[in-house]
Amino acid sequence: MKGFSATWCNWIRSFVQGENVAVNVNGQSGSYFQTRKGLRQGDPLSPILFNIVADMLAIIINRAKNEGQVNGVIPYLVDDGLSILQYADDTVIFLDHDLEKAKNMKILLCVFEKLSGLKINFHKSEIFCFGQAQECENAYSELFGCKSGSFPFRYLGLPMHYRKLRNSDWRHVEERFEKRLIGWKGKMLSVGGRLVLINSVLSSLPMFMLSFFAIPKGVLRKLEYLRSRFFWQNDQHKKKYHLIKWDQIRQPKEQGGLGILDLEVQNKCLLSKWLFKLANEDDTWCGNQPLKLQYPSLFNIVRKKGATVADVMSSVPLNISFRRGLYGERLNYWNELVGRVMNLALRAGRDKFIWGLNKTGVFTVRSMYKHLINNGIIVSQEIWKTKIPLKTKIFMWYVKRGVLLTKDNLAKRNWN
Repeated sequence: MKGFSATWCNWIRSFVQGENVAVNVNGQSGSYFQTRKGLRQGDPLSPILFNIVADMLAIIINRAKNEGQVNGVIPYLVDDGLSILQYADDTVIFLDHDLEKAKNMKILLCVFEKLSGLKINFHKSEIFCFGQAQECENAYSELFGCKSGSFPFRYLGLPMHYRKLRNSDWRHVEERFEKRLIGWKGKMLSVGGRLVLINSVLSSLPMFMLSFFAIPKGVLRKLEYLRSRFFWQNDQHKKKYHLIKWDQIRQPKEQGGLGILDLEVQNKCLLSKWLFKLANEDDTWCGNQPLKLQYPSLFNIVRKKGATVADVMSSVPLNISFRRGLYGERLNYWNELVGRVMNLALRAGRDKFIWGLNKTGVFTVRSMYKHLINNGIIVSQEIWKTKIPLKTKIFMWYVKRGVLLTKDNLAKRNWN
């Protein structure tokens, strides 16, 4: 299937079968014997060979899908449907609700075991059913020998669910915050030390989740509360006054704040990265679907079904012909399509979006964050350029903002 030459296969065979090893038990080595399969522990060739073998599973499943033996899911989003996702030794297989096709998939997995010499541990695997398939969940579980799982399940460190994540699905992020704060609780940290820990540790803990999911408002409030409480009082049992609003503290230093990361804005920037990436990858010219799916009645009667938009626009009149005449609804669709296509400006190179917030034209989370957080106010940076301890700089910042607990400020705020 891979097409490797006999010479290459012999090289790999010499690595796998050409070693003499001995087993060490309680400090005593036994007699040496020759290996028949497997590599030495830590051999850099091991992950390469594993990926080659694991890729065979995807090839087998995709070939079976092309022959109609199994069906993928969401064919309207992924060509021919999505059947398998692989990362290292983590594999997720997708199937439509069809017990007969599921039996074919079980046969494919058994064939893969025989061909590769690898053993799939079905007892450690889980099966997830939703929709109408939930009625046959026990049948699927018995077929594959897997236990039934529940959503959300974790894949590559992310909770996976067919619905939007709830606040409870973010609980592990909140627990990581609380665990860190407990570890710092007994330490005598200055306000400068707490600021450094917030920026370098607490603000980075939820970044992985923020890169893929929109954070719920309730979770955002909890994380901001934990950061704010740690900044102002360190010890949760000893309440202290909050001298300045947290929103002002989160402003960049050049705009009068302390530069603490705004998690909500950062979340928007991280998610926007995917939009820019999708926009600059292979596009479908118009809309979010190929033209053949948007105009099926025209696609069914066009003569050259594989023609691209560039081919059609290469001449005037348009280089396209149909097997039947265009009347009624088809004519309306054709006029709509021509209007959309004629508005496209074709160039010799590939079209792409240019990011206008930096000189390179490439989207960066940093540039978008600076743009969204900018309030148009520029404040002198003399305090932060001074070569003094950070806690002293923050004290000077308090003085400049006029928020120290002097008698007049206490009277203004009605604080005793």
